[in-house]
Amino acid sequence: MHARHRLTLAALGTLTLAAAGCGSAAPAAQSPTQVSVAYAGSLAYVNDRQLAPVFTRQTGIAYRGQGGGSFGIARELAAGALKADVFESLGEKPITILEPRLTRWSVSLAASPLVIAYNPRSPYAPYFRQVAAGRRSLAGLFRFLATHPGVHLGRTNPATDPQGQAFYEMVELAVRQYHLPAGDPAAILGAWNNPRQVFSEEGILTQLQAGGLDLASAFLPEAKQRHLPYIPLPATLNFSDPALASWYGSATVPLPSGPVHGGPLAVVATVLHNSRAGTRYLAFLLSARGRRILTANGYPAITPAIYGDRAAVPAAVREEIRP
Repeated sequence: MHARHRLTLAALGTLTLAAAGCGSAAPAAQSPTQVSVAYAGSLAYVNDRQLAPVFTRQTGIAYRGQGGGSFGIARELAAGALKADVFESLGEKPITILEPRLTRWSVSLAASPLVIAYNPRSPYAPYFRQVAAGRRSLAGLFRFLATHPGVHLGRTNPATDPQGQAFYEMVELAVRQYHLPAGDPAAILGAWNNPRQVFSEEGILTQLQAGGLDLASAFLPEAKQRHLPYIPLPATLNFSDPALASWYGSATVPLPSGPVHGGPLAVVATVLHNSRAGTRYLAFLLSARGRRILTANGYPAITPAIYGDRAAVPAAVREEIRP
């Protein structure tokens, strides 16, 4: 399955002006002129609207963004159908698809907790607001969803998107945590690829805002960026705490390729093909300014962790990683 992805070009005018002012200075070929960033669809806004303009003003390097489900994007990168200098995923697993040919390492940037966003115009919105405010229980919400098939719930595709996997696994964990009937996950979700519920990562929240859904899976930053009301989940259900890795891993989603176990979800990135432009962009993300932008856009700060071959991490990236 191919990932559905969007493309953004930014700051070409800035680049053109910068080039025009260079005259007969050092050859431009020695410096990168554009960075191509492939990212999980939920990271589109923070990259395209917040990080890229600052990066381009700071470096003069033009920016090109491509988004889609993390696993789908990773498979297209691995097949050569997409080209990029940087890949940003939700969780480390999609990046391992690219190893060792395109990269041998990755680094975590920020947390991205799972939440349940809801349509404020839904007929069920008054109830959802009570749950969000803590006046009604989360256990009751899952029982409500299991016994009210008329509620239109949306989630992303577990075959192409870590959010889709996490949401499916979250329901399983919630049923276990709150001692609910064993049949509730099937009643709430149906099959893993239930066509009534599964939407693209790029389109699901637009569908929610348009009134096509009552509830939808989302990451906290997405809900905040779109000013959507949402129901927060505890750490045991939001996949944001590495200390709960074994608990998350006890849940699975049954894909045709085999069961996939849950795991902590953070924004994880790598540079592909040792790209110089990619190294500069990722170093910017890890810089104090880049982290401030991420935090301001709803991504809780974490201590960056390196996965894979530490010796392969470019020096400019290592220098921005603080203990």
